[in-house]
Amino acid sequence: MLNIKAEITFIKKQKTKPFYDSSAITGLVPKLYFKTEKRNVSLYNARNLKQNCFEKSGFEICNFFSNYNINNINNNLENYKKELRYFLKRRFNCLNSYIFDLTRRSNSSKGAKNKDGNRQPAERAHVDYTDMSGRKRAIDIIGKKYYSKIINSQLRIIQLNIWRPLCKTVLSSPLAFALPKSILKEDLIATDQRFPNRIGEIYHLAYNAKQKWLWTPNMKDSEILLLKGWDSSYNVKTPMCTPHTSFNLQGQNIKKSPRESIEARIFMVLNK
Repeated sequence: MLNIKAEITFIKKQKTKPFYDSSAITGLVPKLYFKTEKRNVSLYNARNLKQNCFEKSGFEICNFFSNYNINNINNNLENYKKELRYFLKRRFNCLNSYIFDLTRRSNSSKGAKNKDGNRQPAERAHVDYTDMSGRKRAIDIIGKKYYSKIINSQLRIIQLNIWRPLCKTVLSSPLAFALPKSILKEDLIATDQRFPNRIGEIYHLAYNAKQKWLWTPNMKDSEILLLKGWDSSYNVKTPMCTPHTSFNLQGQNIKKSPRESIEARIFMVLNK
């Protein structure tokens, strides 16, 4: 079964808008200007869900073969993007896909090297974009003219994260993610994310006992996890976003089994 209990870090609600300095400013660990709390939650094995698909649930576990691993991916990021675009075309038959960010992460003390600095796993329940910042980022990436054409047509834009292990098996700091239908809108707290040259906005998640959390035990480097970050559709039956975070496994040994991973942030243009 591999249903477990684990500590998840949540934001505590406050009267003023929270903000924090991103790793791009601090160098490794973000500096928070708001309070958090740790809660013990039940994590259910996502592999036990039957007939799960991204369109209905906001997440999906897929098999994925790549020519690139922890040893050679840094020198082949453009080729890795080609692999992802091929996957997206087959899985979603998307009209266009825009891969605008690749971030490596490691739970080692130094983190994983990226062009904009070293990165460790994100340790707070969050969504990468809000309603406002998702629209803004989409316009920045695909262009205002094309964005307007999509919104005024029968097309749709989705912001998607594709998370993939670079270690053979994830045995420390895996991902937990929440069922979108279990998340209340008032528990998604818009938070300013400060960069050296701009201010972004994400959602942090406040705890609610109604939330249902999942994880993928023993995830392999031949698998990927799809997580929705934003959707231009306002259909109430459509999952808007999938909160997620890393967490610590009981008895995990980071030195023996470090987590190495890469995540891709993508905008897809789809038929509705």
